[in-house]
Amino acid sequence: SSPGEPPARSGRAPEPGAGAMYHHEEDHDLRSIQRPTDVPCCIGFIVALCIFGGMYIKVVAQGELGKLYHGIDYNGNVCGVDPDVVGEPYLYWCMKSGVGGVPKVSLKHPICVAACPGSVTQSTVSQSSSSQVYGIQPDCAAVAGAGSMASYKTKILMNRYCIPDPAAYPQLSEQVSGNNLADIEAFTAETFSSICAAWPVLLGSFFVAVMLGYLFLVLLRHCAGPMLYGTMLAAIIGFSLMGIYLLANAGTLSEKLRTQLNSDTDLPPEITDNEENLTRGVAGLCFVLSFITLCLACCFHQSIEVGSACVEVACETIFEMPSLLLLPVLKAFFKGALSLVLLIGFVELYSASPVVPGSDTEEPHLTHTKEQYLEMLFYMLMSFWILCFVNALYQFIVAYGVCEYYKTPYDHDQEKDVGCCALWDGLFFGLLYHGGSLALGSLLIAVLMVIQQVIRYAQKKEKEAGGNTLVDCVLCCCLCAVGCCKEIVEFIDKNAYIDIALTSNNFCDAAKDALQVITEIGGAMAILNGATFVFATFGTIMITLGCGAFTYVVASSGTFSEQSSQFEVANPIGPMLVSCAIGLLVALSFMHVFDMTSDTLLYCYGYDLKTGQGTQTAPTALKELVHGASDHH
Repeated sequence: SSPGEPPARSGRAPEPGAGAMYHHEEDHDLRSIQRPTDVPCCIGFIVALCIFGGMYIKVVAQGELGKLYHGIDYNGNVCGVDPDVVGEPYLYWCMKSGVGGVPKVSLKHPICVAACPGSVTQSTVSQSSSSQVYGIQPDCAAVAGAGSMASYKTKILMNRYCIPDPAAYPQLSEQVSGNNLADIEAFTAETFSSICAAWPVLLGSFFVAVMLGYLFLVLLRHCAGPMLYGTMLAAIIGFSLMGIYLLANAGTLSEKLRTQLNSDTDLPPEITDNEENLTRGVAGLCFVLSFITLCLACCFHQSIEVGSACVEVACETIFEMPSLLLLPVLKAFFKGALSLVLLIGFVELYSASPVVPGSDTEEPHLTHTKEQYLEMLFYMLMSFWILCFVNALYQFIVAYGVCEYYKTPYDHDQEKDVGCCALWDGLFFGLLYHGGSLALGSLLIAVLMVIQQVIRYAQKKEKEAGGNTLVDCVLCCCLCAVGCCKEIVEFIDKNAYIDIALTSNNFCDAAKDALQVITEIGGAMAILNGATFVFATFGTIMITLGCGAFTYVVASSGTFSEQSSQFEVANPIGPMLVSCAIGLLVALSFMHVFDMTSDTLLYCYGYDLKTGQGTQTAPTALKELVHGASDHH
């Protein structure tokens, strides 16, 4: 066969020991058929990256992050940043007399001060804080009158704001913050200090997540079937028990919840008036879900067993290529770092806008021109495009390595001997040969992601303007439609990348082939996707909760619970939530490799069937899955 065409195969299945008849270099070498695809798209992507790079350098140089976390006075000066107030880093609200002599603060006209009055006082005057004078603020005369120059006791919040001391001025502190400042300040300080002190635990939780990910793949490799049936059994029992509990407590759940929380807050009448019917309805839904799960387990047990066998084959494929085991960790680290860099650039771009001084109707704030909105829109598009391209390259690398595994014949021990450079070849061909195809596929997703963000921004502005039910309904429908399109495009893209790795087609031809293959093996793909979804969900929950439990237990004991320790964790909830986020990121990376591997194996077999090539190298479980699903239909 010519280098540009897939080699022909006989339809005869290999007998044990016959694998030596098939030579790797002559019969199934993917490297020989790779050729550049979608070159114009690659050039366009490179040009866009160059423009974006210049823009990034510009916004980093011009951006002023201080505008976002420093206070802004009534003249539009950023406290502690702008030249006129560089020595005055704190924002202070002047006090003035309100109606009936009740004191209040001038929210629209704050000023910058060098120190927060009363935050550290040397006064020994024996009188209440509400009548004590903590110096004079001459600038207050210009915004609230001469009577407002006398300072009041404040507390420093976030090392940037002089907030009325909630102990002395509870109403004023709520006027400034809109909340119970004392509780928020204590909780915020306690949470952030606990997260910082627990950094060794958070670092350990990352490695715990990685180990749990590998453990999960090992379990799938050897006992996918029992795990799936166990999950379904747990779902049946769980839904049934939930339904029984809701029926037994119909109409009394809200009262029990208030008693447990020791709360006097009343629920809305829309809920309390229909609580019993609502509870019974949810209980009925739980029973229906339990019955559906039971029917699926009984009626589709053969498909479940075959799907579980394919999942085990996918895990075996991952373990046959050790370098594939490193991809989840590398992806989680690289994509996380890249996302952070892009986020910093966007914040810099946002902060480059000028500040509008305060007035009688509005507080000082950043304002953006149409050109700046367009710049932010372009930055958002490029950021999503870059992240989607990295994800597409990651998918292609996995697909290429798994295609190489699939095309490798079984040896006399019924094992596949795959070269150690398959994933490096995938990286090489993905960047240099198929970068344009990956860029085109990722651009489609990036555009839809930008549209989603624009619709969400429109929803936010609509709510700020008072809200219109019809407009809000239209925006919600548009958001749902765009979300559905995005899911469809992502699914087609993933299979198109597999086809590109397998055939070296350009993106459009690969997408067309992918749709044809999906149509022919739709039943098998539905079974396998259902199994992988269950396992991926179970694995993600296991890893995330495992990391959270590890962090909570460690941060609540030993050195981290001692008040005299520099690693004291006063509130383990904050570190636990951060640990869960770390575990979720790592878990999704593992599940992505697992999902991509199983889909690639099935696609390769479907492509062989579509083109009439032999399927000697296909695992037996794949054949049973496809032909069993076909016979069923």
